[in-house]
Amino acid sequence: MSNFIPGIPSQTSEKTLGSGLAESSAKNALYDFYRMSACLGHELGLRLPQFKMRLAVAESCTSGLLGAALTQISGASSWFEGGIITYSNALKHNLLGVEDKVLQTFGAVSMPTVCQMAGGVCSAAKSHMGISVSGIAGPGGGSEQKPVGTVYIGLALPKNFHAVKQKISVKTEPCLVNGMENTWLKSCRIMKHLCLQKESAAVTMGAFETRARHFVFEGGRESIRQSAVLMALYFAYEQFV
Repeated sequence: MSNFIPGIPSQTSEKTLGSGLAESSAKNALYDFYRMSACLGHELGLRLPQFKMRLAVAESCTSGLLGAALTQISGASSWFEGGIITYSNALKHNLLGVEDKVLQTFGAVSMPTVCQMAGGVCSAAKSHMGISVSGIAGPGGGSEQKPVGTVYIGLALPKNFHAVKQKISVKTEPCLVNGMENTWLKSCRIMKHLCLQKESAAVTMGAFETRARHFVFEGGRESIRQSAVLMALYFAYEQFV
């Protein structure tokens, strides 16, 4: 008996199967991202209140994905202040105080820029910790010096944070993500090892100390954005362990 249906090409069943597998793979990747980001967000949510600290984020290429990852955690309002999306250079300057000479000399995707973004969002939000992300998610916009997948992540902390940290014994509890925290944290350590290109020295900006990491991620646009979010969360998490 023929499977031919008028008006539908005979290859339809094969294409449907291929599309189904691709869709399933994409769903699994997305599921893993939310599981991993929830684990890291949960871990931050345990630690920040113990230091009486609040967190704010400044995003460019991730366009709110970092803030969304943090607010999937129940009770995040007790430690997450909010975020600022500054896609243009003008907003990076006007809202976060990134200097024009920094943007012109180093570009929006650079260590000096994300350091000033992280410090700027702390000042704007009156938060204690700031995370910033700026990168080239593609598919266009890359260059030989800064290929698609290039991402810089900045982190700002109070200048006395590490001295305070030594006096506080952090209390932890099992992660909410079905006890899989060790698996996800190990995955993030591996990702950092594979993708981290360079970490800057600490730079003092007013009451804050800022640092930046340079990554090059592989994959499509959404994969790069998700990788940037995970490494931003992991950057913050590492300060407490």
